[in-house]
Amino acid sequence: MKTVIYISGIIGGLSIVLSIVGLFMEFPFNNLLLIVGLLLIFAVSIPLGRFERQRYKKRIDHIKQQKHTGTESGKTDTETEGRAKGWDMNTSPFRKRNSGLTWGGGNVKGANASRGKRRSFLR
Repeated sequence: MKTVIYISGIIGGLSIVLSIVGLFMEFPFNNLLLIVGLLLIFAVSIPLGRFERQRYKKRIDHIKQQKHTGTESGKTDTETEGRAKGWDMNTSPFRKRNSGLTWGGGNVKGANASRGKRRSFLR
């Protein structure tokens, strides 16, 4: 749905810009470009954007509710009561989890650290 929002917004914006340029250059379908641009922006892009934002907020509230009750990880209420409320850097549900640093070999100081890559000489 995001691609429809972006494509309709971009095409609508470009057609409005072309209709403004067409005021000075006298394009043959200048009024049609303006109407199509306004329709794409106000009838497609903005309502779909608002709908997508509403779905996103519902999803965030659902994740917060699951995190608060502890139902998503299968933990009991006694295990979740001992934890602090809220999220920190390690318990955020939106954080991409990497495995940590992998240190490459071959240099004395070990300055070649990378995430998620195996050493090339072990392949």
